[in-house]
Amino acid sequence: MTSQKPSIFPSLTTRSAIMIAGEHQQVRVDVTSALTTSAAVFVTFGAVRMVFTDPAVARALITALRRPQSGGYLMALPEHFMLSPDRFASDEHLVTVNWSQVPQTSVVPGGAFSPERRRHVHWVDVEAGPLTFRFFDKAGHKAFVAELARTVQVARSVLLPADEKALALHGHN
Repeated sequence: MTSQKPSIFPSLTTRSAIMIAGEHQQVRVDVTSALTTSAAVFVTFGAVRMVFTDPAVARALITALRRPQSGGYLMALPEHFMLSPDRFASDEHLVTVNWSQVPQTSVVPGGAFSPERRRHVHWVDVEAGPLTFRFFDKAGHKAFVAELARTVQVARSVLLPADEKALALHGHN
């Protein structure tokens, strides 16, 4: 009997949080090798870069990020969070996530008393694969999801669907 050798690379090494508040969300979208089998869409937000090679995966992530609104999770959040959460500098790239498949997702409301702000702060986390998208207000959620929705539009126009890519890679037209 042979035992399977465990992978030396863990399937999930860490979970990085993206703090989102306010209506001024900017996502940078870059494309390489459009309409080829090696096409990719790069999405950068602060210190996180996400790579999409399949439009269905991009669409699934946006669907997951919209769930807090449709599920009523945003009810406890203020329309505008008065203080911006701490962030990395916008040009300081620290984490890259290659979205090669649809991630498992969950929506988790949270909150804690903040002694510095002398009040209870509410948030909603959308856990998606190795990332946690933490929303502090409704305006930030709306703006961020709208910015990422652009990614789906770009992905649809420049990435080959998985079935077409498989055919192209195997020499079929």
